[in-house]
Amino acid sequence: MISVVIPLYNKAHTIVNTLSTVINQIYTDFEIVIVNDGSTDNGVNTIVQHFSDPRIRIINQPNAGVSAARNRGVQESIYQYIAFLDADDEWHPDYLSIMAKTILQYPNAALYCSGGIVHNADGSENYRIAKKYINYIGVINFFENPFQFAHTSGTVINKFFFKKTSGSPANMKCLEDFALFVQLALLGDFIYIGLPISKYIGGVPGQITAASGEKLFSFLPSINLYYNLIYQKWKESHNNNNNNIFKHYIKYDIRHRFKGYVKQEKYNDYFLRNLDTSLIKDFTAFELYLYRHRKVKAAILWINLTKVIWRLHKYPIVGEKVNIHQIPIKYQKW
Repeated sequence: MISVVIPLYNKAHTIVNTLSTVINQIYTDFEIVIVNDGSTDNGVNTIVQHFSDPRIRIINQPNAGVSAARNRGVQESIYQYIAFLDADDEWHPDYLSIMAKTILQYPNAALYCSGGIVHNADGSENYRIAKKYINYIGVINFFENPFQFAHTSGTVINKFFFKKTSGSPANMKCLEDFALFVQLALLGDFIYIGLPISKYIGGVPGQITAASGEKLFSFLPSINLYYNLIYQKWKESHNNNNNNIFKHYIKYDIRHRFKGYVKQEKYNDYFLRNLDTSLIKDFTAFELYLYRHRKVKAAILWINLTKVIWRLHKYPIVGEKVNIHQIPIKYQKW
């Protein structure tokens, strides 16, 4: 039995399509908890007009942000396993069936994620799936590359472990989902399902992925909070299996941020100044000198060299091309 949690904020134009992909699941033993986060459009009325399924519950709350909505949905859910779904994304009809079978096989895991498809604004599609784990279902280390493994609408969590976390941080404008996923992966096993059975729909108004300029700068406090939070949670964790790979991951990912920020003084200075001091100490004095004094060419060269070293581990790479013929036909295009 699975609780599907959908935060809803001004998605009247997409929610019917999203909900239809849930109602049409082969697996039927679920509830749908929709948390209306103070929408100002007619999203709730649209749901009522199109669906009369008794498994749907709508909870209304004043606008508090997507994190508060997801946390509320988990709190209101009646089942142990929570499937997150954004109000503009989609699931393959087999999604919950595969998740349910996987949960039966690994009932004590903290986090379950599937591969997926990205539907771009221009109508094109590409796979979001770890090439080395296509068709694989089982335990792997989340920190080989969290951003390749996880996507909110392709994730199921175990409420038992959720209660041991601080939840999805309500004070973050971005990365709030990954802040939760990292906490869970530090507490228990991560199960990966190497099939593209969830779909992220890009180009929808209101998404932050297309942010730039001053709006992007407004996300910097949340990005700093993300790194500081997961670093602190890692220090508190006793899951030694994650130790080395986590340290490699967080340094690699922070360097990736610096590569984009070092060219812009305001971004670079803010990001560096607000990182946890203990985290800063993990970088060499030479490397910090390059960032602090904005030695752009040398800093980028250094970051690229460290990326080569990271790639030697043969961890999954975000955006890597996959051989479509390795994927079962029913999941290739849907």
